[in-house]
Amino acid sequence: MKKKYIILVVSSLFLLVLGYFEYKIFNLYYYDTNDIMEEQYVNFLNNLENKNTITINTNLNVDDYLTFKNIKIRNDFEEFKKIDESNDVLEYVKYVLYDENEKGQAGFVFGISDTYVNMLKEDVSVYGSDIKKINDSGLEEFFNENNINNDIELFEYLKNNKDVKNNIFTSVKQMKNNYTIHLLSSIAFPSLENYTLIEGDYVGYIFNSNKLKEVNIIKNNKRYIFSFINLDYFNEKYINELLNTVIID
Repeated sequence: MKKKYIILVVSSLFLLVLGYFEYKIFNLYYYDTNDIMEEQYVNFLNNLENKNTITINTNLNVDDYLTFKNIKIRNDFEEFKKIDESNDVLEYVKYVLYDENEKGQAGFVFGISDTYVNMLKEDVSVYGSDIKKINDSGLEEFFNENNINNDIELFEYLKNNKDVKNNIFTSVKQMKNNYTIHLLSSIAFPSLENYTLIEGDYVGYIFNSNKLKEVNIIKNNKRYIFSFINLDYFNEKYINELLNTVIID
């Protein structure tokens, strides 16, 4: 009788351990971050290493401003055509410079949006409908546990964890979190060559690509966005000069 009891206990423990590892293996494949690592997103993560810094010192000696909501920037856009294109995610206005054949030569967009961190915390539906596997209910806890309070800290986290892979010893909670943060980031963030940190009178960051610069100034828990399209027209020196005229109330 005692021998049968021992066999029963050992068998039960074996089945429990087997079930546990089957559960872990299922989740390991289900939340495989390799599925997310497409070329554009891998390039984004790698280029987070390519970081430099600029300083904005606000120049108040400006006579003519272009204004949108609570944002001002020196009005160098009198020859540009204004196009309003606000949507549910981003309030913005677009200006385009056309040539004599009505072909766009350069563009400037500025507006206001939520920070990426806030959007991830509050409404992941903006990233599309094919996100059934993500652990959206635990994102705020995830950000708190990893001291991610703003977009720049999110970029640092992604950079420092870009090579982290789920394995059999990773908790299922962490598997879900690893998969969730990389999936949403792969959807949300653009392709870039490098990014620039902003310091001085404002803080924020710039996404740099070969076609445009997207400047994001963080204030009032919002992103104030300035996009410069056609970097032959808006060269780096000119963009920096314009940024020094920005006023956000």
